[in-house]
Amino acid sequence: MSSPPPPPPPPPPKRWASLADRLNPNRSASFDPQLKASWKTMTKSQRKRIISADRKAILAFKSRGTSAVLPFQADPDDHCETSPLAYTHIAPLLHFIAGRLGKKPCDLEIYDPYYCAGGMVRHLNKLGFQKVHNKCEDFYEVVSQKRVPSHDVVLTNPPYSGDHFDRLLAFLEDNDKPALLLLPEHFSKSRKSSSSNDSNDKFCFLSPPERYHYWTPEGMRPALGLDEKKRKKQHRNLVLGSRNSPFASHWFVCMSPVVTNDSFVSLVKNGGEVQLVEGCCIHNKQESILPTAFKGTIVQSTGEENNGGKKKRRRRNKKQTNDPPGDDHGGDPKLGPLG
Repeated sequence: MSSPPPPPPPPPPKRWASLADRLNPNRSASFDPQLKASWKTMTKSQRKRIISADRKAILAFKSRGTSAVLPFQADPDDHCETSPLAYTHIAPLLHFIAGRLGKKPCDLEIYDPYYCAGGMVRHLNKLGFQKVHNKCEDFYEVVSQKRVPSHDVVLTNPPYSGDHFDRLLAFLEDNDKPALLLLPEHFSKSRKSSSSNDSNDKFCFLSPPERYHYWTPEGMRPALGLDEKKRKKQHRNLVLGSRNSPFASHWFVCMSPVVTNDSFVSLVKNGGEVQLVEGCCIHNKQESILPTAFKGTIVQSTGEENNGGKKKRRRRNKKQTNDPPGDDHGGDPKLGPLG
């Protein structure tokens, strides 16, 4: 009597994880006990298909930053994608805008005019925002040709180099839509708009409870100035890229014409229609924002960060990032620790 055929392999997890992580019990966030238990009983062809799909996915993540030729000149230092955590902090504002426009969050049209590698679309989709426009195109050419897509809100982490900020402000001046911009804390203090009005007067501000990390997709920025030892120690994540944080940053928020900025700040502080993520704060003026530090660090009165040996070692031992649970992570020994 022939033995029964082996059971089919378990379905892939809802969020992507590498095969190595799914089979590793030490990777608690990604470990798949069902896959681990059935691995030895699978046929060679079943294992081969899973391994092949895993390799293709890893290759796609590694090459996502170099798979498309950018149709514009870009400073390599501008190749930084926003942390998924930052989008969770801004999500309540997007829900508020959708509600005031009579739309469901999934129908809110979000426009990010500055393309890096498209990661922001994936992050916002996970938060329930499905209509996100962030394509590999030259924003300024799109504006000059009057091809700006239909949208309800501009949401972007713009390039910090050159005159991009001034050009973005000029676009927003005529756009008459809410705008949520992630910018360095010092930006409007050291850089003024070319227009007669101070850019600080156009926004209220959302400050996070901790300093954001940024992520450069693999291959988008040359490792200039880094010796081999430092390059190997650089924190990298298969899905997100190489981690860096050149500036402390927060959200510059313009809610007009949905509501005035002052009205929105009042709504938040009254605790009614808008509930911010715990630790986030809204401010009328940028000057009222206290300096932010990385999670687990202490901010001195001088604004300097004191990392504290025990907390720093604890963070290193746990190999944590400041990204929220449910983000894509993947293990690859060639890429170093991956969160």
